[in-house]
Amino acid sequence: MFWTICASNSRAPARRRDPLLEVTAAGVGRVRSVSVGEDVRSSLDHWSAGEWRQSLWHATAALEQTAVKRYPTLTPEEAFKETIRADVDVFGAMAGPDIDFEESRFPLPVGSDLSDQRPDIADVLYGVHRYLHGEESAMPAGCEVVPHVEGEPLFNIASGRLWLRASAALGLLAVSVFSPVNKGEQIPGSYHLGWQQHIFHVVGWWGWRDHFREIVTNADVPRVALDFSPEWDSWRPVG
Repeated sequence: MFWTICASNSRAPARRRDPLLEVTAAGVGRVRSVSVGEDVRSSLDHWSAGEWRQSLWHATAALEQTAVKRYPTLTPEEAFKETIRADVDVFGAMAGPDIDFEESRFPLPVGSDLSDQRPDIADVLYGVHRYLHGEESAMPAGCEVVPHVEGEPLFNIASGRLWLRASAALGLLAVSVFSPVNKGEQIPGSYHLGWQQHIFHVVGWWGWRDHFREIVTNADVPRVALDFSPEWDSWRPVG
């Protein structure tokens, strides 16, 4: 399998922002003119170097750009979450095939637009995206990107703090790469993602989400919802 993750020490303004706007170390906003293909490439480069946080940074950036292309009439937050929820099976197949992400909820202090305000994977990943891009208030208890190591849980939560295994980046990259709106994106031919015995050379797989789904659906992998029971006792919804 191939996985990806990324990071930044920049400080971005809290609240809503332009998805193509980045903030320099001096606090000056400028247009971020990087394509989805470039972010995917950077994420995989950092992954290969074992730079997990940096890799995830670019993976979430690629997802945000993809989401805005898919849902141009929504806010960046709404588009990001809608994209994850619509393709949660794609994310799950690559990031955690044994996890039922549709049913899993996470006792973290991140905002949720669900009726019960209990964060789902889309809420969590959007919080991680904002946190990595400098909006530390998005996850006030913090978020640590854990190296991709065999036996390390994908998620670990304690007192509102999240430890996220770098493997989550693979799911984010898969959603971006296989999304039909990204057909025509550019990347050198050497970059690939992997699932079981299958190798997906990114250059030839942009936009082939339905075909990817056909492949992974044939693998009958049991999925179980995550249980964070003790942590719910101290969890409170974010207004």
